[in-house]
Amino acid sequence: MKYLFLLIAMSCTSNNEVQSKVLIVADHIENCIGVGPQSCMLVKENPEDEWTFFYDQIEGFEYEEGYTYELLVNEIPVENPAADASSIRYKLKNIISKIPTLYDSDLIKEWTVIKIKGLEQLSNSPTMIFEKKDAKVAGFAGCNNYFATYNVSGNALSFGPAGATRKLCPDMSVEDVFFKNLPNISRFEIVKKELYLYDKNDELLILAISQ
Repeated sequence: MKYLFLLIAMSCTSNNEVQSKVLIVADHIENCIGVGPQSCMLVKENPEDEWTFFYDQIEGFEYEEGYTYELLVNEIPVENPAADASSIRYKLKNIISKIPTLYDSDLIKEWTVIKIKGLEQLSNSPTMIFEKKDAKVAGFAGCNNYFATYNVSGNALSFGPAGATRKLCPDMSVEDVFFKNLPNISRFEIVKKELYLYDKNDELLILAISQ
């Protein structure tokens, strides 16, 4: 009997423990139905997950539309919640990141590449000219001119297969590494006049600047 009481006590203690988790919060809210019509944040726990409605509030968190957040929150069990209330209370522990939403128009200009992963220095500077019509990108790759399509959604960015002219140059190193990195790009950031292109692991592949 003593052991049974101990197991029950341990179970109750475990169920009442405060848990921490990471939530990704979308850059906009949407209408949803909880107890009644309301506006909900969209959240997910992993980048590959689908967005889901978040019907509760996060204590200490001041949401601002136009930013994607990564939050560390505490999940606090609520004793005897009301019938229409959540059994968990959420409290902000830390804002891991707050990234402004970027739009297609931010890319539509000419960029000059100044850094490429895999090269210490550039003997030639590739260019990237984004065009909104037909979602095309073209420019100079280091030896040849190239062209490709691109797809952008928020901060996500990817490129289709690139085509290029077939001139041979004495030094093809810049072009070879540029084309090697291009299909691995998965997101972008723009800071003032600088374009940062990252892979899915958030490693910087290409850095470019605009005039």
